[in-house]
Amino acid sequence: MINEMNADKKKNTELLNRLNSSNYFVIIEALREIKEYGTINIIPNLFDLINENTPDTIKKDILRLICDIKEQSAAPVLVDAISKRDFGDDTSQVIATFWQSRLDFSNYLPTFIRIFIKEDYQTALEAFTVVEGSVPKITGKMQQECINILESAENTISKDKKPLFNELIKVIKGEFF
Repeated sequence: MINEMNADKKKNTELLNRLNSSNYFVIIEALREIKEYGTINIIPNLFDLINENTPDTIKKDILRLICDIKEQSAAPVLVDAISKRDFGDDTSQVIATFWQSRLDFSNYLPTFIRIFIKEDYQTALEAFTVVEGSVPKITGKMQQECINILESAENTISKDKKPLFNELIKVIKGEFF
């Protein structure tokens, strides 16, 4: 078991070094290996690569890789990673990977509610979709926490997001048409 953990740590270190390469092809190959052999621990490093200096092709490969994660134990790591980073113009694409992954983020809805409140319309729409997909699995306590966050931010919501905001409250309350 210890030898396995050391081997995983060594492999992750090697992959991280290759991710930070200045050679585009080395990075692409490292991403392919991460998809095949990577561990959850490497996720924050993938998010670190999403910035304005990263070529679009590499960003797309990273986002596709994140979207393909199907291991539920990755959910807290993913949410923690987005909570600590600013993705600038790429924020809506990053948030879209969460609902596309089909992981259960019901325990982390306050994070997505705050993203909805803070970010632009497109990113808010992506966060709305994450929340909408997770609402059926939330507890009454989580439901109330989300409603409280939304109600306390009601006066700060921009005019263009107001209809979406009203729909989000209905979704969380379970008020469907």
